Amino acid sequence: MFFQINFSNGLAIYEQVVRQVKYAVAGGLLRPGDLVPSVRELARELAINPNTVARAYRQLQDDRVLQTVRGTGLEVVEGADQR
Repeated sequence: MFFQINFSNGLAIYEQVVRQVKYAVAGGLLRPGDLVPSVRELARELAINPNTVARAYRQLQDDRVLQTVRGTGLEVVEGADQR
């Protein structure tokens, strides 16, 4: 994907993931219906703990940016770009 984690900027890693997904949605890089990488896949790609990615994804679901698609994964919610 297109995320970059800065381990020394003082911002929590999960918060960096949350912000970058929201910016990607707002900027049109992620569109409604697009699937985000799995927790394991993104954790491996960013070399971070899977629990950190899971926490970020839970936050994005609480913020109604992502939703679960049974048997498929997490996708961007319709209208998320307007949040």
